[in-house]
Amino acid sequence: MRFMTCCLAAAMFLVVPFQSALAEIQIPSSATVTADDATLKELEVFYEEIEKALAAEDIDKLMHFYAEDYLHQGITKRQLRFMWLEIFNTYQKLYSIHAFSRIHVNGPDGILGCSGALLGVKKAGEEYITVDRWLDTNHWVTKVNGEWKMVGGASHKGTTFKKSDNTHPLF
Repeated sequence: MRFMTCCLAAAMFLVVPFQSALAEIQIPSSATVTADDATLKELEVFYEEIEKALAAEDIDKLMHFYAEDYLHQGITKRQLRFMWLEIFNTYQKLYSIHAFSRIHVNGPDGILGCSGALLGVKKAGEEYITVDRWLDTNHWVTKVNGEWKMVGGASHKGTTFKKSDNTHPLF
């Protein structure tokens, strides 16, 4: 499993210079998926809408995708907004790559095991660089009033909590 995750991460970083401004969402055939096709489509649209907000540097639209009670290792939604504003002030042409190795949805809640990266060009630069990256990290989501929202995750306890979760509050 670790070898497969490393191969996915390496493949993602090799294709970075050739990507467009759209999110790259990958669900390899080896992924463990506990969700129906309609839910998978909803999650794909969710990440594409996040990508549109990134491309437009629309902080209000971007923050719409986070639950009001968002919490990730002590980072609140208000603090996360500030982090995104700092990213928008430093980078342009932002986009993300997400390779999901696990998708487990139970009712309105989901855990998405993901390796990926947020990429962008420094305001005074010309080449894409990695703004953030994560390897086999859980993205925690929940449905609120019919819409998927990110809720944080590394502060959650339970059987799905992994000690390897790092602080990657953006997704």
